[in-house]
Amino acid sequence: MTSLLRYQFINYLRTYQYVPPFSIFILCLVVNYTFVPNPILDSYSFTAIILFFLMGWFTITLFHAEDEGQKVITTLHAKSRTHYNLGIFILCVLIGLFLSFVSVVYPTLIGAFGEKPRFIHQLLGFLSHFSLSVLAIALSAIFTRELVKNKQNTWWGVLGILIVSVVIATLKETILQIKGLIWLFPPVRLSLEMMGSEDSIKSIPNSFYRQFTWIFAYSAFVIMLFFLLSNRKRR
Repeated sequence: MTSLLRYQFINYLRTYQYVPPFSIFILCLVVNYTFVPNPILDSYSFTAIILFFLMGWFTITLFHAEDEGQKVITTLHAKSRTHYNLGIFILCVLIGLFLSFVSVVYPTLIGAFGEKPRFIHQLLGFLSHFSLSVLAIALSAIFTRELVKNKQNTWWGVLGILIVSVVIATLKETILQIKGLIWLFPPVRLSLEMMGSEDSIKSIPNSFYRQFTWIFAYSAFVIMLFFLLSNRKRR
């Protein structure tokens, strides 16, 4: 698996498809923290949403980094398509992990906040960024060429599901009127609710850990659904 990951990462670097989303990520960080001081959790919430969309971009370009012919050869070396796709998921998660870390550390280093962030702020910020990154990876994978033939449908599908996920988060009160329906939709709203806390927060409520756990669990379910549909498609 290590050799597969190394190959997939080097191959992705050679495509330069990471340049646009990574450039936008850096630009958003710099612009967002150009004027100081900034609120801590609100700022983290904004950059987490930006990362949510950009991780969809990273995911699609990673899954499509190889043409079909080269993919067949790599799959043979990986011994199975499941291992091949698992390697891409791992790379996506590592990218999300790295960008989440940068998103939290960068504003702290340049003193962009009105007060020095405490560990609780940084932990909440990191969990918000990373959980939404994993959620974006899971949702975007459903629209890769593994399951969707038309490349145009891939991009429209990813953009659509990510936008709808954010819109649903703003319509929470309306959707909650339909009992149980809210749990079927991507839980972006949970991250926004938690990051809407005051900067004066002293400790992380236990409910926050349960909400972050649900975001990761929802993402894991979607990823398992991806593998299930992918395996069924090949039969």
